[in-house]
Amino acid sequence: MLCGISISLQAQPVLNAQNTALGGGGTAYLSGNGALFWNPANLAINDRHGTIHINMGETGILYEPVLSSDVAGDQFLNFTDSYFPYKPDAVDITPTQRQTILDKNYPRKRLVSQHQTRTDIMLGGISWYRGDETFSLAARARYSSRIKVGKGWYSDAYVQQNNQEVRDFTLNQHISKNLEIALGYGREFTFFEGLFARLSKLYVGVSPKFIIAGPSFSATHYGQQQRSDDRSHNQYVTGFSYQSSGEYSQMTQSYLSSGNPQTAINNNLNKRFDFEPTGYGTAFDFGLTYLIPIGGELNIIENEPQKSVAGKSLRIAISFNDIGVIRYTKQPLSFSAAEDTLQIGREYPKQSMFIGSGGQYLTYFEEASEVDNPFDRAQNPNENAFSVPTPASLNGGIMLDLERIKLMGDLTVGLNNTALTDTKLAMHLGMEVRPIKQIPLRMGTRLAAGLPAHVGVGTGYESRYWDFNIGTQIIFRSHTLTTELVGGAFAGLQLHL
Repeated sequence: MLCGISISLQAQPVLNAQNTALGGGGTAYLSGNGALFWNPANLAINDRHGTIHINMGETGILYEPVLSSDVAGDQFLNFTDSYFPYKPDAVDITPTQRQTILDKNYPRKRLVSQHQTRTDIMLGGISWYRGDETFSLAARARYSSRIKVGKGWYSDAYVQQNNQEVRDFTLNQHISKNLEIALGYGREFTFFEGLFARLSKLYVGVSPKFIIAGPSFSATHYGQQQRSDDRSHNQYVTGFSYQSSGEYSQMTQSYLSSGNPQTAINNNLNKRFDFEPTGYGTAFDFGLTYLIPIGGELNIIENEPQKSVAGKSLRIAISFNDIGVIRYTKQPLSFSAAEDTLQIGREYPKQSMFIGSGGQYLTYFEEASEVDNPFDRAQNPNENAFSVPTPASLNGGIMLDLERIKLMGDLTVGLNNTALTDTKLAMHLGMEVRPIKQIPLRMGTRLAAGLPAHVGVGTGYESRYWDFNIGTQIIFRSHTLTTELVGGAFAGLQLHL
């Protein structure tokens, strides 16, 4: 059984079956090819039999809906609606549905809700254990869209904040589509003295990666209608910044010239899963793991030290992930509107929800009657190539491995705001139990300050030469006592030779 608690899912370098069930941790837990993209030091920890490990087709999906369905098939259609180009009938809502959105996403005095749609696909990976060294090569595809939506779009009620009343019209969206190819190297160093009078090991790993960047979209809109408690003073404060590449730039330029967002969407976005390179980048991961065996030295099997398998142990780990930069060169577009203070009338609540589908960002402002359209105030669009940081994160973890039981905990924090990371500290705790050695049972919980709880469950079958794992997550909203399916992952082919 695997259980986990976390403050938030803000910086998760890997999305796979194991940590989907965990609720998001893995700095000390993940090994094999999954560790290549999280903590490459763990590449050198051989906790499976064999010297060559291969995996292909491992897929993870995370979908945090604005308005959920309790039917799995409908929830998947909601996920595809958020990925595909904008369709009006996919986002239209009734007054009852709008109230449901408010009840679920804006409890108490919350002004902004956050939602992420994400897919990770491990296209293929191989690890080779050679004595105290390990080499790894893997490729993965990643898609992510993160949105932040102010309560003011759905409600005309003001919220008391300090000495004023506020109606929030925040609307942020970050989209990234990347293909990553990584090389990993891990090495172990053995120590025979120290705090514990027994053999211990330090694992060091590094993983440089080359990134082929697909179309990107990043728009940040700050908007607040502020009024004094006595309502004698009322103002609208706003600011805006925008960057994009590829098809999103074509769409936006078409909109700026025509003023018709739906035509711009129809002419430039489609449902094909084509990958259009628009830039390139480099980054690296670095990790350290200190392993202290419990009750003796590391297990040795088949009388071959190069095939040693980690047994009972305590692991303490730290990793730095995605430290690098991406440069967008194909159809780059950037502009901004300086912060300003305006006077606007009453904006009535929207009759549509913002889910972040392709191009919906343009239509949401176009349909507003009073809220200022920042695209109308955009000055001097810049078509020069631009660079952005990769979704960097800092992660620390600890795991107590008792073979049939594993206890783990993580602290993770994003170092920047991107489609994949947010600069909020996250904590994860977890446990895995194997009543049968080949069958792990996992269950996890994510408890977040200001966010609904995530509950994950997962299992699998792990034999000597191959294994398969699955995991899923649901949201539990304590203030409405409802649950929603939000994620799932399965491991494709995994071989241990």
